[in-house]
Amino acid sequence: MRRALVTTLALVTSALTGCERYAEDPIFAYGRALHRDGAPRSGETLTLERLHPEAEVFEPFATAVTDASGEFILELLYGDVVDRTDYSSARSRFRMSLPLEADGSGATLAFSFQDDVELPALQAWDAHPVVSAGEAGPQVAFPPAPPAPPLPVTADTLELLSEDGVFIPILPSTPEPLLSVTSGGEVLWRQPGTTSPWAPSPYVLEDFASPQVQLRAASAGTWLFSPLGGQASSVDFQLEWRTGQEPLPAGTLRPVSRGAACEPSFGGVCPFTDGQLTPVDFFEKETDPRSYGVVITLPRPILPRQAVVRGLLYLRGYGGRDSLRVEGSEDGEHWQSLAHVVLRDLSATEQSLFEAQFGFYAEPTAGASAYGDGPLLLGMRERVFQEVPLSSTGPVRFVRLSVESLTYDGTTPPAEFYTLSEVSIFE
Repeated sequence: MRRALVTTLALVTSALTGCERYAEDPIFAYGRALHRDGAPRSGETLTLERLHPEAEVFEPFATAVTDASGEFILELLYGDVVDRTDYSSARSRFRMSLPLEADGSGATLAFSFQDDVELPALQAWDAHPVVSAGEAGPQVAFPPAPPAPPLPVTADTLELLSEDGVFIPILPSTPEPLLSVTSGGEVLWRQPGTTSPWAPSPYVLEDFASPQVQLRAASAGTWLFSPLGGQASSVDFQLEWRTGQEPLPAGTLRPVSRGAACEPSFGGVCPFTDGQLTPVDFFEKETDPRSYGVVITLPRPILPRQAVVRGLLYLRGYGGRDSLRVEGSEDGEHWQSLAHVVLRDLSATEQSLFEAQFGFYAEPTAGASAYGDGPLLLGMRERVFQEVPLSSTGPVRFVRLSVESLTYDGTTPPAEFYTLSEVSIFE
């Protein structure tokens, strides 16, 4: 089989060349739907939704009925899948979801393709979060994440040539349990890659009145297909799993930073200390010059004990290493280090593999998920949720948050901020 070779940090594109298709040519996608125990979902009607390159939301587009083995065939026209002009082409994004189970479990597959392909199987995750009372507070027990979808016998993968000359297959990313905690419809916390049971700290729960936890997981990847006598093709996909929600006890800690002023404030009440959890897009606010951090002015000097950062997205440097820096000052001029936390530390090969699996081409499902959950952002779009112990040598009234990002020349300049939801300081 033919493999595409990735050798740089550049974004992977999996468009394959071949004889040109006409808009009216039929193309096919083959899939399968299963129950949680692996039994086929036979005779079930599944809805295919499409997100056109120029649209903002998915819309119902077609249906497919599974046979006795749970298999189904999507027959589409090339012109419905690839929007081609004289100067460019763009693929539509498609989405299929299983009906929700009684306990809220479900599975969604978002994908794009340009010719005949096989799709990962749709099968709900046999899991649900179990909340219990521990000695130090609530605990959440959960099972391992589902495995990554296996490579079909007709498919092949991209490969990465590492720095030491080894070819590494770029397989779909390995799912990991993601504990997603929401309050009032907004994301309060996301905890990926932890072991069961997970105990949210009082600082994480803060004083939010109605937190709820659910399990989510996902796998993103690309498969290549080169059938004999057929057109070469590929499918880029993101397979997601979710469970129902379980309530957590209300939080009881109010941060000293609640309602504090900040810079940038965008001309009004500071959106990062209001306790609303609403993500703030720095680009929408059109900050000029661009923002490379946030400074919070506390109502009085304190000895800070803990910081909680929620929903931070920043410009990641090419060096593969980023660190969160928290500093404090009593007068706003002389600063002391309160914390320095490594957010990621990847080798050149690890970063290339990461970007290949979670490239910008793998668009997240637009807006909310098919089940009304928020988008499950992976890779370069993943937000930082970080609990940060602070160590201060004296009282501070100003707290400064920034990210240092390693570049190719070995320097660590501050990274530009893209999105931030909330910063909480506790004494």
